Amino acid sequence: IAQLHNQQKVSGAHSDELAPFHAWLQVELTPFFGAKSAKLIVDKLNRSRAIGDFRYFIPVYKVVEGDIEKRQLMKTVSAVYRYKFGGFRSTEKYALRSEIKYATACPHCGSLAQSLVNRLISEGLWK
Repeated sequence: IAQLHNQQKVSGAHSDELAPFHAWLQVELTPFFGAKSAKLIVDKLNRSRAIGDFRYFIPVYKVVEGDIEKRQLMKTVSAVYRYKFGGFRSTEKYALRSEIKYATACPHCGSLAQSLVNRLISEGLWK
């Protein structure tokens, strides 16, 4: 019941409350994916959050089909977004945290991952 309540609480957040985070995320993603793809990624993540099912995001991986580095970046972005908004049980959150932590050590995705973690830190979501 608590998980359902958390998902309702997260998915019930108004888009105007999320707009600053989404705008920031889109700016962060643009250098890696381009403006159009960055907007698509943020929009699909937001839609997945709103319906409470992040499987809706899976088709977006076709945007980076064949580019393993960009795919890994997108996995990291998805993990951070799910960590922030997912409403998951703590065991699932620990797995996401581990995935994010290792991404910060990656020579390619490390800078984006660290930027995302810094945002989580500033919001008090990462210690």
